[in-house]
Amino acid sequence: MKKGGSNIIQFPKRSVDKIEGMEEYDLETTYHIFDIVEEELEELGYEVNNRMKADISVLANLLYASFTRNHNNQGHIFHAVLDECNIMIKAAKEYMDSLEDKNELDDGEPSNDNNRL
Repeated sequence: MKKGGSNIIQFPKRSVDKIEGMEEYDLETTYHIFDIVEEELEELGYEVNNRMKADISVLANLLYASFTRNHNNQGHIFHAVLDECNIMIKAAKEYMDSLEDKNELDDGEPSNDNNRL
């Protein structure tokens, strides 16, 4: 994904000035991560279609929001989304652990391995 037609969102900025050094670097890192994920998925044999690119773009935007937590102007709109997702993942893991404890999940299938959550 290149800057010209990307779906990476830089907002919000607290000032009208240009993005400061580290934020600019993090944005470049986000573009780089998108490119790497797309290339790796294609090498693994996935057809990276427009829907998958949109999903990768969502993840890249969440990564950028995560990177901005360490900045002086750290108020990114997606921080709440990240926090909520973290709560949901913890709840899902606890639920899966409870099923595993009751042996309701142990069917020998590696796809049901809760350690991947």
